[in-house]
Amino acid sequence: MGVKTVVAAGAVGVAAGLVARALVRERRESDGDGRHPEGWKAVTVLGDRAVFAQDGYPEPLQRIAGVLEIRLDPAPGDKGFEVHARVRDGADLKAVIGDDDPDQAVRVALRDAKQLFETGEILQPKPRPHGHRSITLSGAAVDKAEDEAKGEGVL
Repeated sequence: MGVKTVVAAGAVGVAAGLVARALVRERRESDGDGRHPEGWKAVTVLGDRAVFAQDGYPEPLQRIAGVLEIRLDPAPGDKGFEVHARVRDGADLKAVIGDDDPDQAVRVALRDAKQLFETGEILQPKPRPHGHRSITLSGAAVDKAEDEAKGEGVL
């Protein structure tokens, strides 16, 4: 394979990547993928919603429940239930969580409550039970994705 062929193939790859990035960015800025206009965050939980709210919510959600509006609705197709939460008007979530981002704190609390309810524990990717591993380029990308997994979006 000649140098011109390799350069052409690289240019085509870069162009395809830029087009794909533009399409993804356009899709993310659509009406369906933006923030909820009223600030609601939601998670679908597999199980019985009466048990979820029995004796208060699971601890990660219970810790900040005093400043949240929480609503439990049936999930589509009888697949568990949905937990919707948003910060109450006038409530000071920062007084409860400190300097953390309030939206992020609600997301994390919902996800952790879901995991605790469904599995009995909050799943942690680190520390790894198999011990230390050498760092590779692809491994570093996975580590970064794991570190950001509790943020916006999912891993």
